[in-house]
Amino acid sequence: MIKPEDAEFHFKPDSHWQWVETIALSFHVPGTTVSGIVYVLTRPMLGVCMVDVTIHDRITDLWEEQIYIDNQQHLPCPKSLLDFSLPNGLSIKASDPTRRYEVRYEGIDDTSFDLDCVAIHEPYDLNDPDMDPLAAARHGPAWDTSWSGHYDVTYRIKGRLTVRGKQYEVDCVDTGDRSWGPRPERDNSSVIWWHASFGESLTAHLFVAHDLARTNDYGKLVSGYVLEDGKTYGMTECRGTQEYRKAVPMGGELEIVDVRGKKFAMSYSALNACYWAPYPSNTYLQSYMRVNCEGRTGYGVQQIGLSRAYLTRNRDAIRARC
Repeated sequence: MIKPEDAEFHFKPDSHWQWVETIALSFHVPGTTVSGIVYVLTRPMLGVCMVDVTIHDRITDLWEEQIYIDNQQHLPCPKSLLDFSLPNGLSIKASDPTRRYEVRYEGIDDTSFDLDCVAIHEPYDLNDPDMDPLAAARHGPAWDTSWSGHYDVTYRIKGRLTVRGKQYEVDCVDTGDRSWGPRPERDNSSVIWWHASFGESLTAHLFVAHDLARTNDYGKLVSGYVLEDGKTYGMTECRGTQEYRKAVPMGGELEIVDVRGKKFAMSYSALNACYWAPYPSNTYLQSYMRVNCEGRTGYGVQQIGLSRAYLTRNRDAIRARC
């Protein structure tokens, strides 16, 4: 069970030197191809953090062809994750810990945003067997030790965004997460982080394993939930497949089943996409998607987390397939 104090740091004086705590918040501008992500990865035992602010607007091979990037690898680690400001112009305040973030950013090139992210459900703890029906069968964390603690939250996000002088109103439903634990930066296992929201009434969020070098099909379901009409239901089954453009996901189909036995069939296509590498050892093949669920239209993000060790080990197989 996630408690308000889980919005704060969890490390101890004797924690492993590779201990990491993250905040990830994604948002989008409905009716456009514009989406953004704020990603804070702290290494408190080393006293440093990485912060990435990327705003996507197109399908492209290269991260730097997106509309805006501010990625900084070595900023001072905040003293608290509840209320902090960093030298890159990012400020985050957990005004209602685990339930609400106020996010402000003053960047370069006439780019800034001011967003209010308010949870529309209780945080989903993928390591809690009372919440996640797959948690009891696991031996250890869901994805490497870096998810020793992890929760996901779907937010109503409102505010304003300015990108290179162009202004947008943000009013969307999107999903973010928090995680903590030792995180090695070599050969992490592969996983798809996927979510789509159809207003506040329906969200599907899931993690699945994926062996991109060998198949287009989703692998084993790691965790997931359906948020329907304010209630959260753990996911029990997931089947899916997708197509690629140079290993970047372009679209696909999936079917999910929750603990009620209720099935949801979805198809989706990318509105923007590229390789995204917030920290150097991993690349996240990211797509912002338009999603159809039985006649309803929604939007969301998927990221395929792949270590560069995996990509280079399987470079010929991936090139041949994609």
